[in-house]
Amino acid sequence: MVLTAGLVAVGVLHFIWAVTPWPFKDKVAFTKALLGNASGTMPPPALSALVAVALLGGGVVTLMTVGTIPSVGPDWLCVAGSYGLTLVMLGRGIGGYFLNSGAASEFQRLNSKVYSPLCIALGLMSVAVAISAT
Repeated sequence: MVLTAGLVAVGVLHFIWAVTPWPFKDKVAFTKALLGNASGTMPPPALSALVAVALLGGGVVTLMTVGTIPSVGPDWLCVAGSYGLTLVMLGRGIGGYFLNSGAASEFQRLNSKVYSPLCIALGLMSVAVAISAT
């Protein structure tokens, strides 16, 4: 449930970011903190929405894998989805530290203390779900 809650929360944030830089004061503050540059150019709304849908989908797959909601398709597909979620989250979490090079200091600080550790934690929870279902 913690994994699903985390994925849903981050997914909702991505939906919000498809239309506004909230909770940042403006687009420049947003891009410095979330993208690592001061361009002020927000990501395309469709891209932010796609990431949001993928994160929410990861939450649904997690619930199906643990049997909280009925699964769609064979059980192995849910388990494979959980392992896929693990790879994506751990990849972003561990690989995220390489994004700090040359990035705005706001991004470096948030990435090192929030974004990458959160992704690693979500990835570890996901692999625990996948292994327990295997």
